[in-house]
Amino acid sequence: VSTQSTWGLQGLIVRMSRVFCIIGLLALFCFTSALDNGEGKTPPLGFNTWNHFYCNINENIIKQAADALIKLRLKDAGYIYVNIDDCWMANARNATTKELIPDPKRFPGGIKALADYCHQRGLKLGIYSSAGTKTCQGLPASLGFEEIDARTWARWDVDYLKYDNCHHDAQSSLVRYSKMRDALNKTGRHIYYSICNWGEEKVWEWGTKVGNSWRTTGDIEDNFDSMRNIYKANVKLSQFAGVGGWNDPDMLEVGNGKMKTVQYKTHFTLWAMAKSPLLIGCDMTKIKNEDLDILRNKDVISFNQDKLGKQAKCTIGCADTDFSKDSKTAQITVGELENGAYAIAVTNWNNNTPFKNVKVNFAQLALAAKSYKVKDVWSGKDMGLINDEFTIPEVVSHDTFAFKLTKPQPKQF
Repeated sequence: VSTQSTWGLQGLIVRMSRVFCIIGLLALFCFTSALDNGEGKTPPLGFNTWNHFYCNINENIIKQAADALIKLRLKDAGYIYVNIDDCWMANARNATTKELIPDPKRFPGGIKALADYCHQRGLKLGIYSSAGTKTCQGLPASLGFEEIDARTWARWDVDYLKYDNCHHDAQSSLVRYSKMRDALNKTGRHIYYSICNWGEEKVWEWGTKVGNSWRTTGDIEDNFDSMRNIYKANVKLSQFAGVGGWNDPDMLEVGNGKMKTVQYKTHFTLWAMAKSPLLIGCDMTKIKNEDLDILRNKDVISFNQDKLGKQAKCTIGCADTDFSKDSKTAQITVGELENGAYAIAVTNWNNNTPFKNVKVNFAQLALAAKSYKVKDVWSGKDMGLINDEFTIPEVVSHDTFAFKLTKPQPKQF
């Protein structure tokens, strides 16, 4: 081998070593820039003030919400977050430290005292800000103050941050939300990070590296059309959700009174199967028993909290027209669960027409087996071992049936 070729080979090795070194450094940068807070292994369950109280909040309402979660056995069902939304802060930051200040009239005891109140009861406390110069209600927000605010919330022992999208001066969502991610990580405290940029800039494509969940749409309203439209948008994004990072179609309206019980049942079922955060948005001190029964359905909650972490997918009746008030067929949504089990929802989006004799065919749904033990999770009825398919006699307008299918245990000899 000639000296020239030897030196050429050595030069190639040196150049390749430099390339691999650069790749390694980039990989390290990407790893350390990704969210790594240990939160969101399953979607969070809890309460948020906004859908019912809006800006009319104070520390007594937060304490009452915490007490209600315990008294109504919602904590036992998994609801542990008590989240304060907009309007908790004073009109200006501390002039010296630049820290956010709790409104002295609404929260005279401060946020740390509320965190202690929740923690003493086995609950967690959430806080709100916006990735802009002001919150959506025009109060001081966190753009440019990310590290100060993250340190403040960590000092207060906050467990959850909802980070909104108002007054951002057209700056990139990815840049703004990543800054807060890094600031939260830097505190060393485990804080669930909820990105609320309303589904802008295709947040589902980058959200998993930045937050524990990301809003996929605008705000929900307490009416069936709003709920339907939001679900229609969210269900198409199932491939982007998974353990540690969830699509968020917004908070629950169950109990706020403008939908019928059957509509709230559909709302809750589909949000649970979507692996959405389940955040109660009503006044729990005045909730009706039928709404409370919906929120406490342990089987439906188990769909949401299943450790496999796969968002359910629309499988039958998934065209745009099938989501409409004039839909002609029942919609079937299928979610994979642990141990080869499935969650199945059968929904009637039609405003007037009931669907009769709706078949749930295992092969048509591409399930892995031909036989399953089936439970109707709303009636609680064990339907026994079923081969190939079963039939629902009638699904009335706006109703949803839900079933859990589990593989039969092999016989022991």
